[in-house]
Amino acid sequence: MREWRCSIRVISTKTFHAGLHEELVVSENLRKEVQGAVERATDYLYRRQRDNGSWADRLSSSAIPTPLAVLALARAGRDTYREEIAAGLAWLREHQREDGGWSLADADPPSDGSVTAFAVAAFEMLDRDGSQRCIDRAMDFIASQGGESVIFPNVRTWRELVSVVWALEGLRDMTQQPAQPIEVMLLPSRMRNRASIALPGVIGLGIGQSRVLPAGVIRRAARRLAEPRGLAWLRSVMGRNGGIEECPLMAAIVFMGLRTAGADIGADIQSGCIEYLLSTRRADGSWAIDRDLEIAVTAYAVLALAECGVITDEPRLRHTKDWLLDAQWKDPFPPLGMPAGGWSWANPSGWPESEDTAVVLSALRELGLPRDDPAARLGLDFLLRRQNRNGSWSEWVRDSSLIHDGPCVGVTGHVVMALHQYGLTTSDAKSPIGRALRYLRAEQQPDGAAASLWFRDSTHGTAKLVETYTELGRHGHVVVANGRRWLLDNQREDGAWPSTVVEGPPPAGTAEETAWAVYALLRAGTAPSNAGVTRGVEWLVDAQTDEGTWRPSAVGLYYDTMYYSSDLIAHTYALRALARWLQGIDDNRVTTA
Repeated sequence: MREWRCSIRVISTKTFHAGLHEELVVSENLRKEVQGAVERATDYLYRRQRDNGSWADRLSSSAIPTPLAVLALARAGRDTYREEIAAGLAWLREHQREDGGWSLADADPPSDGSVTAFAVAAFEMLDRDGSQRCIDRAMDFIASQGGESVIFPNVRTWRELVSVVWALEGLRDMTQQPAQPIEVMLLPSRMRNRASIALPGVIGLGIGQSRVLPAGVIRRAARRLAEPRGLAWLRSVMGRNGGIEECPLMAAIVFMGLRTAGADIGADIQSGCIEYLLSTRRADGSWAIDRDLEIAVTAYAVLALAECGVITDEPRLRHTKDWLLDAQWKDPFPPLGMPAGGWSWANPSGWPESEDTAVVLSALRELGLPRDDPAARLGLDFLLRRQNRNGSWSEWVRDSSLIHDGPCVGVTGHVVMALHQYGLTTSDAKSPIGRALRYLRAEQQPDGAAASLWFRDSTHGTAKLVETYTELGRHGHVVVANGRRWLLDNQREDGAWPSTVVEGPPPAGTAEETAWAVYALLRAGTAPSNAGVTRGVEWLVDAQTDEGTWRPSAVGLYYDTMYYSSDLIAHTYALRALARWLQGIDDNRVTTA
């Protein structure tokens, strides 16, 4: 923190907590610095805008889809894709960490045993002689972490894919892989759909396993009946660009499974997967787990810019509104039995889901979309029909308890805020908002914290919980008081959040979590001069790069413990928090102390 920042006195014209007027003391130099940071961040954001008005972020490259993609390309034609395979392997070599392992996001610490095992499989199969040193270092790292028990855990998460890939590539006995039951396609849709976003991988790998794993007569018959249904289902979720969920990782998995069954099994699906992998390969030879979050970050950008001033007539956002409206699903999504009206994180092969539908609706409201607009009515209907029995919202599957698609405080909070912004203000116990608030209260821990399914630890969930209640005008509610207290108690000495990291990289504070906390505190009525808020704002200002942005951190979750970073999530939330703080200062009458 810079000691030379001098103070001025600001007499508040706003009412903070419990109806009391506060006398605020802030730094004159800090205000100027925040103003400059907001201007630089706004300029940077508009420089990143695409011609059609939207934004696309850079998700961290990953040593999970990169080795799987090169293995898939090798199966499709090792000579045909020699250059792409070589570039992918080169990226892996360059990003091997000093301890011999690979990490989940770019080369950021820490290394991960399962991720390292995927890279080992690629080198063993495609460049054993030329990369023996990489393999040896990687196996030493795996041994230091516990050996086979680490890379072949008995858990039903993404980590079980190591066993599947090693078996399919001949690095492990074929029978030593967890079964992916293609037979689920014989179940009623409401039962099989509980696999949610993992279902394409289950189908693709399950078809491959049906050719190589032993089975009795009845199971073989069931697999034969299920296979054409599985292939038809995969075709129904494949986008026109060959993508499935806009996820290179999923494209590689589905291809490897189907190619194990034979080149003629779902040949059109296999071809689409390869085309998608080629189109999403980065210039450095790597792949991200998802291509991008174009719809989500476009909405985040709008919300951030809205904190800087009224944007309904901003000419640079005219095409943004049209782009977001065009991205709405106008038809139902039959694979999961979803109604029309939702938005995905990215098109064309992303699936409509609750959170991004809510965030886009909020962004469109800021852009002047009338509450009774047909697109708004369709989106609200989508959300209201997706509420879980316990009052919460999940992303895709209703009433699911799956680790990668269960009820979520963050998702529920975004939905409640969108409903309120479009005029659904009734919050009696049986109303959608009333039921949601009951769920949110129950999810808050005694210390005030609330976890979020899609981001690490509790900063995001707690911030969204506080933000939701204040959006409804409930600043004085005990949920807000407890959440605010937890946020202030869990700030680092340097001003960032979180004070401690329970799970996931990095161990330090991050721009994302600091921005979430600062914004929620300000929304809750915490004075801009509050010591914790001031230190958070100072940290964000000091952390801004010369380009006018912030370094992203791997705080996002695709699946359990599968972390990623997004440069525009970090940027838009940091801009939003600083602009909100500046707005709070500018709304007050300033006099020299």
